This record gives sequence, C-alpha cells and structure tokens, in this order.
Amino acid sequence: MRLSPLLYILAIAIGLYLPQGARWAAFLVLPALTIALTAALLRFPGGFFKNPRTLLPGALWGNLMNYLILGNLIILGGVFLIRHENFWIGLVLIAAVPSALAVLPLSEKLCSDQKLTLTGFAGTYLGALLLIPLLGAAFLKYIPVHYEKLIIMAVALILLPLLLSRVAVDHNWDEKIHRREGAISDACFFIIFYAAAAGNARLIRQGPSELIFILVLAFASIVLISVVLLLIGRFFKLPRSTVSSLLLLGTMKNYGLAAGISIYVFNNEVAVPALIFSIFIFLNSLWLRFWFRR
Repeated sequence: MRLSPLLYILAIAIGLYLPQGARWAAFLVLPALTIALTAALLRFPGGFFKNPRTLLPGALWGNLMNYLILGNLIILGGVFLIRHENFWIGLVLIAAVPSALAVLPLSEKLCSDQKLTLTGFAGTYLGALLLIPLLGAAFLKYIPVHYEKLIIMAVALILLPLLLSRVAVDHNWDEKIHRREGAISDACFFIIFYAAAAGNARLIRQGPSELIFILVLAFASIVLISVVLLLIGRFFKLPRSTVSSLLLLGTMKNYGLAAGISIYVFNNEVAVPALIFSIFIFLNSLWLRFWFRR
C-alpha cells in the first residue's frame, strides 16, 4: 500500500458519508490491484528472478518476519479477541497477505539494506502462493468460497502483474512509469479503501466494540515486533540498514490487497480489519523516519 495519509483519510471520509458509489468501486477493485502490483514490480531490474539461489536467504527472512512472526501474532490475537465471523476471516486474510508496497520506497528513504528488502519483499509474494491456500484450508475450511473467483484472482494478482512488469522492463518502459508510480498507486488504493469504507459505512458508524479490539491488536502486534527487533539489533550489534529492512518486512503488510480480496471473494464486512490495520502503515512509517533521523 502506498496511499498518502491525506488521500487515505479522504477515501474513508467520502466512503462513509457518500457511499452511493460502493457498487462501482467494488467492480474496480480487482483492476486497481492488478495495476498497483504491476507498477510495484517494475522496481525489480531485468533478470532479478533468474537466479533463485541468490534470492533465497532474503526470501526466507521476508517470510519469517511477515508470516511466521507478524502473521502468527495476528492469528493468535484474533483467536482470543474476535468472535464476529467476517472480522475473523478478515484477520486471516491479513495474516496471509505479503508485505506492503510501501516497503520499497520507504527502504530507500531509510537507507535500508536494498538487497535484503527486495529479496524479502519478493519472497513474501512468492510465499503467498503457498501460504494463502494453506491458511484458508486451516482456518476457513467451513466457510463457502467461490473457487472460480480464486482462479481469476490468481491470474489477475500474480500472473498478469508479473508478466506485464517483465514486458515493461524488457522494453524500457519502466522508467517512464516509475516517475508516475506514486500517483498510480495512490489512485488504485484510493478506489480500494473507498470501496471498503462505503460498503461498511453503516457498520462503522454503529461502532461495534470489536472494532476497538482490532485496533488494539494492530497496535500491539506492531509495537511488540518493533521493540523486540530493536533490542535484538542492539544486543547483536546489527547494522542499522539490516534492522530497518527487517522492521519494514515484519511490521507492514499489504492491507490494500487484503481489503481488495475481501471485497472480491467474500463480502464488505471482511474488509473492515484491513481498513483498521492500514491506519498503522502511516503511523509506523512516521515512527521509522523519526527513528532513522535519530
């Protein structure tokens, strides 16, 4: 997710008070995700995926931070705090999605280990191919799913972005698109979060108590991982660039992707946890920039 805080607030506000466009926005969710993911993959240079052996260490770190640590914390917290079925499905989807698109531009601003960030980021997306079906089978096996939608989603969100991005890189179109990547990503995620807010306008205005539980879970999981990782980095004297890469991979998930999948495959209420968790993308990025300056 690379939506700026102002546009995020605007998307939520318009969705809550002008929800009439929810149906059209929901129709545009899948194309918006395809475009956003394709633009993000342009950051990977030509030939990046041709030598998997060199990518393996970073990919393992990415999957460790994103899934084994953050994903398990979300699932564990959800087991004790959440009873609403749709909210539980939303938390499982959050646990299953890969790293946020914001990881890539933030890693440059924080002078993170670029190789570790890129390989870790790519690893979480490859890991999602295995983990999303496994988590779905483990936690959502009794919930009806439209499998034809899953096939369409796999093509639109994995095969198509990968194919289009490699064609663009091979033809040197990536530089022109890269200059407008921020605007493209903002427009795509604006549509997604407007759709999520508009589809749940009545529910959010009612303010059920479980929304507070989700907010607490999001805050606690990110703070816990950040504190432990900083302590480990200080104890073992790890380079700041390595620590910042692991922080990005371990505290930022693609909540826009989770919201889009929720709306397309399940229903609007399933997108609520992703909507709440996404608040912490901006707070986390502000804190990381403050930490880096210090």
